Amino acid sequence: MMTRIVMKRMAQALGVMVLGGLGNAVAGPVVTQWGYSADARFVDSRFSGSTGEILVSDSELSWGSDAYFQRSNSLWGWLFGTGQMVTPDFRQPSADAEHNRSALTIGNGVTNDLTGGGPAVGSVATVVDGSADDAAEIGVGTSLTHWNNRLSSRYSTLEWGRVATSLTLTPELPASGASIDTRTLDFEFFFKETANQGTCAGDSTNPCPDLFGLLAVQTLDIPFLYDGNEYLVSLLLQDASGGVAPIATLHEEECAALGLGAGCQGFRTAEAQATTFQFAFAVSTEALFPPVAANPVQSVPLPAPLGLIGGGLLAAGLSRRLGRRGRQGVAKTRVGEDGSRPGSP
Repeated sequence: MMTRIVMKRMAQALGVMVLGGLGNAVAGPVVTQWGYSADARFVDSRFSGSTGEILVSDSELSWGSDAYFQRSNSLWGWLFGTGQMVTPDFRQPSADAEHNRSALTIGNGVTNDLTGGGPAVGSVATVVDGSADDAAEIGVGTSLTHWNNRLSSRYSTLEWGRVATSLTLTPELPASGASIDTRTLDFEFFFKETANQGTCAGDSTNPCPDLFGLLAVQTLDIPFLYDGNEYLVSLLLQDASGGVAPIATLHEEECAALGLGAGCQGFRTAEAQATTFQFAFAVSTEALFPPVAANPVQSVPLPAPLGLIGGGLLAAGLSRRLGRRGRQGVAKTRVGEDGSRPGSP
């Protein structure tokens, strides 16, 4: 009896060794360059009331003044009421808060368009030395711009929204391969139109910046498997000079103003300016951000850094999982981690 048990355990151990050896043997070469297509669109939004004109599309949420009649400044205009209809444009604000519009738009970091949406298409090299310090190792995707114009307090404003993002990766080097289509991932954000006067939340000074807060999502070193090799994707913000950094954390008082808990991630946008958040991403073979650095607690920089979705929010889409594929001439792909969809507010 003992002999049978010993033989059975030896056979099981041998099987594990053989399978382990086979697993290592079938792992393909490390992908050193990927083609990518990054996209994003607004899928939901909420505004405070319905005063003024609210416009909603896949790449634009805008609010404020609707078209108005502008009387001619000539004597003829004053005597006979002649003039023209004017449609306010958030890209060309005036000094009149009654006749302005503000907006949140999705643009394309590759083409440098701040409106119109994606997809942003390009190639990105895999980081294999643990440091994304080469421009070729940064994938640039779509962008998000807040056109923060002065508005009359009587107008409805944006309060909340949801962005659906996606990223497709296609192996290019050392050999081409089948595309990896990530599942769509929704990101919820909360928006606070702050008063231009009075005490500002956190350490900001007047005029108070408007605030965006994101529900907690994993953004750094998100694992996935391709052809037997593990890779990590990190969502980053890119500045005007091409440098990248993780999304930072808002001040505790700013999180509270947004109705979110302490340590929320988010952005500040300066009054009477257009602030662009440029998201970027990196694919690596090892962690770029150790646990200690994965959750930086600091204030968010103000403008240029973020022309947004430079692949940004899209990269995090990999946290949901990568689609499974058969291995008949196609590398097997599976997700290393599942990200749950946050609930509506």
